[in-house]
Amino acid sequence: MRTVRAVVAGLLVLVLPLFGCSSSDGDAAAKGPRHPHAVLIVFDEFPSDTLLGPDGRIDAGRFPNFAALAGDATWFRNAHTAYDSTTKAVPLVLDGIRPHPGSSPIVRDHPHSIFTALGRRGYRIVASEEATAMCPARYCPNERRRRPAIIPNLKGGRAERFGQFIRSIHASKRPTLWMKHALLPHGPWVYLPSGHHSRPEGPELLPGMQTVPGFYDDYLTNHNEQRYLLQLGFVDRLLGGTIERLKSQGMYDDTLIVVTADHGFAWQVGVPTRRSVSRSNVNELGPVPLFVKAPGQTHGRANGALAQTLDVTPTIADVLNVPLGYQADGSSAFSRAVRARRQVSLTTRDFSSIVRMSGRRWKAQRRGVIRRRLSHLGSGDWASLYTSLGPHRELIGRDVTSARRPTGVRATISLSPSFARVRRSSGVVPCQIAGRIHDSGAASERDLAVAVNGRIEAVGRSFHLKGESAESYAVMVPEDALRDGRNKVEVLEVTDEGAMVLLARS
Repeated sequence: MRTVRAVVAGLLVLVLPLFGCSSSDGDAAAKGPRHPHAVLIVFDEFPSDTLLGPDGRIDAGRFPNFAALAGDATWFRNAHTAYDSTTKAVPLVLDGIRPHPGSSPIVRDHPHSIFTALGRRGYRIVASEEATAMCPARYCPNERRRRPAIIPNLKGGRAERFGQFIRSIHASKRPTLWMKHALLPHGPWVYLPSGHHSRPEGPELLPGMQTVPGFYDDYLTNHNEQRYLLQLGFVDRLLGGTIERLKSQGMYDDTLIVVTADHGFAWQVGVPTRRSVSRSNVNELGPVPLFVKAPGQTHGRANGALAQTLDVTPTIADVLNVPLGYQADGSSAFSRAVRARRQVSLTTRDFSSIVRMSGRRWKAQRRGVIRRRLSHLGSGDWASLYTSLGPHRELIGRDVTSARRPTGVRATISLSPSFARVRRSSGVVPCQIAGRIHDSGAASERDLAVAVNGRIEAVGRSFHLKGESAESYAVMVPEDALRDGRNKVEVLEVTDEGAMVLLARS
């Protein structure tokens, strides 16, 4: 349960307007212990504008813990990344030095970092790196020296590793930096806000739907973004667990907390990449969260400066009053140099050029992205996310009283037996319902409804993955629509006349 203070803090951020002016130099001046603890969390593939509601503020209905943190911290709402790929975007967060071709995310290529700056000042370092190995053996003797393999880390154990990080936080007399890089909300998108999986770990229910073949259909793009938002709800839950751990240890008030991400993600339809920056997608790949709660800080502030991920390590050094001991390319986010910025710039993936855009134009383009997302996926409680996508939304909640039997066209339901033995204790609640439609004989799509236990819980539209003739479908139903034990799932076509045709039943 969130405390009364956390609830009030969440409300404070609701009065802070989006894209406004920077706050004063006093943001970093909160009083705290001489050598406070510090927590640095770097999320992955996290376009920060997905946190926002229609009023331009953090959507406290879906993301209460981000809203609560913003109520106690300085929220740099125009923060942006300096690079678009994890193995260089995370290191530049940790050392504040611009990436260059050929560098690896290991100590040899990054001998100076926040680890060395704080380690030299007597800090204990507890690092959980999921794509880098930048903490020197002197300060992290138990950490691996080789860079972790990212793909295996993406395929499993992400929640468990974050749980281990939370449990590592405990009060001690020796000042400590706890650093966590989490491969979340990065895909695969399998987590629900509760922490349950929407499908078993392993391949997608439909191969290709989360990769290039699936980037060319607008409905599928919205469906995938819906799954991403559900996983972001789980990220919010993890953040809340971290804050509760700090509070239970009596450490929250006097600890420096910095939360950011390595880069964003683009949801443009018809573009064969989601992750290589260009002028057309810098409004989605660029924005990242940046929250800084200084030791002793108790009031939330919104800061409109064009801070960037290169500034994270210099900001930590500034707030803790610790010299870096080397020259960084970034500056403290609270500095005059950052407040004076008027331009966003990101180095392209191949280092051939730099994408530049005025801050004014960049923020205007971001507003357009936010409007587009809200129009398709809504805001507020999680129920609205399930009911805002697809045609014939008026059908949601109705009982299926009669449906014509199929006339040649039939569908399959992926992992159909799983609906006969749902067990929440297993960690999986199969809310993603997907499959193929056979013998349709047409390249066009059809409107669909999905009923669970006789009640329509979701609507959608079929699609064709680029380069495939097969007709496919995928919808998300609410977690509470499925009960433990046996469930009946029906996939129905909604005809132009409003009739329902049964295509599949589990």
